[in-house]
Amino acid sequence: MSRKIVTALWLLVLTGLLVFAYFHFSTLKNFKNNQTIKAVPTDASLILQIQNPKNLIGILLNDVKYMEALQAFAGFKVFNAHLNSLQNDSVFNTGLIRSLKSKALTISFHPLGKNNVCPLYTYALNNQAEENKILSFLDENTGGWIIDKRKYNTSPIYAIKLKGRQGQVFASFYRGILMASSSSILVENALRQLRTEFSLLEDTTFNKLFKTSGNNTDANIFINFERLPEALSPAFKHLQSKKLGFVKNIASWGELDVNLNDNHLLINGFLYSAQYQSKINTLFEGMSANSSKINNVIPDNTSFMLSYSFDHSRKLKDRLMTYLKQNNQFESYTIAYNKLKLRGKQNEVEKRIFELIDKEFAYLICHSNDVQGEDDKYLIVKTQSKSKTLKLLGELTDETLVPVSFYQLDAQTKQPIYSSQSSAVFPLMLRTYCPDSPQKFFTFIDNYLVFADSQKQLSNIVYANILNKTLQNSKYHNEFSNRFAYKENAFVYIDFSKAKNLLPTTGKHALFNPSKPQQEALNKFYGAGIQLTAANDLLYVNACIEYMPQRQSEPETVWQSGLDSTIIGKPSLMINHYTREREIMVQDKSNMLYLISNSGRILWKKKLGSPILGEISQIDYYRNNKLQYLFNTANRIYLLDRNGNNVDKYPIELTHKATNPIAIFDYDNNRNYRIFVACANKQTYAYDKTGKLVTGWNAKPTEGTVSLPLQHFRTNGNDYIAFADNKRNYILNRRGKERVKLKSDFVRNTNSSFYLVTKNNHTYLSTTDTKGNLQLINLSNGDVKQQTLLNSSQEHFYLAYDMSSKNGTESILVSGDKVMAFAASGKKIFELKIDGKLLPAADTYFFSSNNKKIGVFDAQNNKIYLINSDGNLYKNFPLRGKSRFSIGFLNKKSTKFNLIVGGENNYLYNYEVK
Repeated sequence: MSRKIVTALWLLVLTGLLVFAYFHFSTLKNFKNNQTIKAVPTDASLILQIQNPKNLIGILLNDVKYMEALQAFAGFKVFNAHLNSLQNDSVFNTGLIRSLKSKALTISFHPLGKNNVCPLYTYALNNQAEENKILSFLDENTGGWIIDKRKYNTSPIYAIKLKGRQGQVFASFYRGILMASSSSILVENALRQLRTEFSLLEDTTFNKLFKTSGNNTDANIFINFERLPEALSPAFKHLQSKKLGFVKNIASWGELDVNLNDNHLLINGFLYSAQYQSKINTLFEGMSANSSKINNVIPDNTSFMLSYSFDHSRKLKDRLMTYLKQNNQFESYTIAYNKLKLRGKQNEVEKRIFELIDKEFAYLICHSNDVQGEDDKYLIVKTQSKSKTLKLLGELTDETLVPVSFYQLDAQTKQPIYSSQSSAVFPLMLRTYCPDSPQKFFTFIDNYLVFADSQKQLSNIVYANILNKTLQNSKYHNEFSNRFAYKENAFVYIDFSKAKNLLPTTGKHALFNPSKPQQEALNKFYGAGIQLTAANDLLYVNACIEYMPQRQSEPETVWQSGLDSTIIGKPSLMINHYTREREIMVQDKSNMLYLISNSGRILWKKKLGSPILGEISQIDYYRNNKLQYLFNTANRIYLLDRNGNNVDKYPIELTHKATNPIAIFDYDNNRNYRIFVACANKQTYAYDKTGKLVTGWNAKPTEGTVSLPLQHFRTNGNDYIAFADNKRNYILNRRGKERVKLKSDFVRNTNSSFYLVTKNNHTYLSTTDTKGNLQLINLSNGDVKQQTLLNSSQEHFYLAYDMSSKNGTESILVSGDKVMAFAASGKKIFELKIDGKLLPAADTYFFSSNNKKIGVFDAQNNKIYLINSDGNLYKNFPLRGKSRFSIGFLNKKSTKFNLIVGGENNYLYNYEVK
């Protein structure tokens, strides 16, 4: 072969290789500018972008704690099953699909037919090779699917159906974008969209928000508020779906960054409207955010709240009028204003009203226990002055406003309730912010003007404030509020546990009509909050959904009164010497002492320097049938009058620290009181009621520390003053001299007092020693008898109580998780075990001669128990409580007992014992 022929052949081969390389490698070119947003049809109501679906699926399945609670809803259960399938099913874990799960995914939702919404899934591919790989994967059919192929214009659309499964998926490729949907129509729409020169990125409103989206988020959401009502309407009944038009007035578009955490979902982003559109941003334009204080008056049973904060009332008025005019609502507003027939020109009245509004107002719905299920609705407006507001309202109708009624909780509480045509001017002028606000009746809470449609509703909100049951005092709401910025222009709050009452018949979806298990799941969520803050021509959005599985539903109480802190000690039921009814005295951890009325109103509170030792007693200091409160701390003895003021020379300063609560003895029932206290210097002191030391008391120093109060007994014509320290026991006479010398002494248990008992015609003082054995001291000769009871060094509490006539005086022991009762013979009557740890204390309750009970407190689980004489629990117990408790009639006319106990979140609970 000649050299020319060989050379020609090599040139031919080389040319062929170059041609092949050109055509082959040109098909493997990288796709540029193939953003998935360009494939999204512009009728999308919602667009969800996920940077890494695989990571998001892992977070949802493994890290998010509230996914388990949401399984109560069928839709979420199916969604969770799909997530598990995507993560674990072999069909979705081949190499190719596994790589797709790590690629950024865009999901857009579009109207399909009259009442349907369907998603479109789009991926941006890196190059032609990646597209070819997907096509080869489908052709290989290793996943067990059936594929049909058809042409739409020049683009193939693949119909993929998995064997043994319902439904099919339609997919297509164009310009480096993979599109898939359960609807072939959506895929066709996406193909058409890619062939047009206009996409959402050319929409200046959308594009501005698109540039604000964050990259380091779990997902980004874009909301088309113009289209959103179409997407939401399938979940609502026909009549209610027509009312969804208000959504269009929120904004043109919104962009939200989503971050998932174990117990909450955080969302933040922006809302934006086209310049020619008047949306809610018009209402806030140019207004600085402000810190709201309105939670101070909003009840803690609020299920929905829409509140507003602003820096200047004139700006508020100007923005409102601009909004009304731009939305063609000013005329209807003026017509409604004229119907009020107020004195003065409209613009002057508007100016005066807005000058009175002091930087915040709110519309709220509160959960009601009304048997008819009607919730309480309120409009609350903070005013510059209550008196100025009443004066202006009177001037607008040329009348002096007088109350139509009063809400009177007790003799000291008289709240006026008003009704006036002029007052409707506030709800009217604020109806754009707070639609459908009540206006029939109003009252004031401090300078807050409160509107409601019934006097009872106003009474409810006033009572909630009296009891301090407001959002400001709610531990849960304060935790929730920490998720948000300190300042805002608007805030929306929904309590999921009460959401059913908000829309009882509105929605078709189970979220609107939850079953009992579904409601229990919702109760584990505290709620959702949306905070809006003006930021130039944008509205900044900060939202949170909080999961609080530890949150418990409200206990069924008569009332709950909010304190500054958790109570310490046992609530004391005191006598009101004017009404002869009961009041409650408690102290909290901040050493604040409270006197609380039988309706739960705090009558007064007084700061003490340290905790009260023991219980609080009442004495008639002046012998005029008026009672005072006597108690001690480690450093002082206090005597307070009914108003919380110190009496005479009190408090008495102790020269040495007290080691026990004081004891008050009235030997002859002549109100010649003696006050005994033991101090750290081992001396026991006796004072008369004026605070002077009693000269006739000459007790010797004790050997150890006395921790329980001294006790006085009178039997067989003799007085016995008994007490013990951590070394020995003392039984003295009224002058402090030893009256009974024990023949064999013992160390008394720290939590055991003395009790006077009669046995075999002998009188004894009974108590227990540190081993939990009963010790009986014969008062006539000092003999000591021992009876084995607990026989353990475990901490315990002892009391002697004649619970039933057939067992004699019984010995009640509380130790660890057990309550035990022993007959006088030493035979165990019952043993009750609880799942917790009991405070080593027990209290006795006398309902009638044949109905006696004891109460104990599980300090580990914050539960209280009321125990019958046979060792069984009384009906409806245990109850929630965080202290020992007192039981009695609070009202003279009451036929049911009240149980007063410290509650959760700094509340004092009043239960009704039936």
